Amino acid sequence: MTVITLILILVVLPAVIGFCLYSEYLADGLGSTAMSFWRDNLHGLFKAQLEPGDYLIYRKPKASPRPGPRARNVQAAENGDDYYYEVDKFWTVSDVLDDGRLVAVTRTGKRLYLAPADERLRKAGWLDRMRYRQRFPSA
Repeated sequence: MTVITLILILVVLPAVIGFCLYSEYLADGLGSTAMSFWRDNLHGLFKAQLEPGDYLIYRKPKASPRPGPRARNVQAAENGDDYYYEVDKFWTVSDVLDDGRLVAVTRTGKRLYLAPADERLRKAGWLDRMRYRQRFPSA
């Protein structure tokens, strides 16, 4: 009985949650309308609420003839003159506006206004905060 309970908790439950969250990516939109209620509520449950003082990592797209050492997802341009890549930027939330937008502060002191639903924006986890602690601006 204990083995069955462990299998349900560790295998079946995460599979059902994953199906509800990402069913719109399946072929023919399997479950895209029936699961939309569950998907929307689960996204809200797992999406981190950002508050002032939280650390952010933003994956910024760039292009240049020579990518730097921190470049990720490097791809050559069609004509071969440039490279397209992404660089992680480390920011701190300074304020959350009434309309939901975030005010982030960079290391140089710039203030940026961001939509919290931006797919390139994520909250830094504890491992990121430890690994990149020198790159985040002080709050």
